[in-house]
Amino acid sequence: VLLPAGIKVITYDADSQQDARSFFVNQATAQAIGEQLMDTAATLTGSEGEFAIITGSLTSSNMNEWIKHIKERQAKYPNMKLVDIKPCDDQKDKAQQEATNLLSAYPNLKAFVSVTSLGVPGAAEAVKQAGKIGKVKVVGLGLPSENKAYVKEGVTQAVILWKVEDLGYLAVMAGAAAAKGELVPGAKEFNAGKLGKMQVEGDNIVLGKPFVFTKENIDNFDF
Repeated sequence: VLLPAGIKVITYDADSQQDARSFFVNQATAQAIGEQLMDTAATLTGSEGEFAIITGSLTSSNMNEWIKHIKERQAKYPNMKLVDIKPCDDQKDKAQQEATNLLSAYPNLKAFVSVTSLGVPGAAEAVKQAGKIGKVKVVGLGLPSENKAYVKEGVTQAVILWKVEDLGYLAVMAGAAAAKGELVPGAKEFNAGKLGKMQVEGDNIVLGKPFVFTKENIDNFDF
């Protein structure tokens, strides 16, 4: 796609309409995010027990897509049961209240899985206040900075996102390659510098699998 001035357009993180750009640099596919969340929850719980999902809004298209893939991946873990999905309107306080209510409603709950960033510290605070650190696992999508204290305390076991530095770097490399004519429609891969050869799927360049931040590595990141 060329603008009147002959400028090539690359989007990243959040896409535009397809006809407004040449390529989209995607941090991770919805399937990869959903599967990583479910696999991590299963690892933490020994692949059994009840878990609940905290979402931002019941009408959020991207969060519903992630939840869809969590449910599909759940088939791999027949001893795990999704008991409820609660929205928190992307507010930590509401997430904490919803998580507290879920802990009361489901005394055997083994994990919270949050698909919204503020749901992770909200659920963590609920688990902490309930005195269930370690007994109820907390995992979700979020920023290391918002969750570092809970991770260090052992309240939250895993925060999942992607390396934002790598996403920005990949977007710049894709833009440079497109400008030089090295990344053209129909390409299957291109050279992304320190990230190596990156695969191009149609008009999407996918950074890769989501990254899992844990107590062991979270101090290495400052975003």
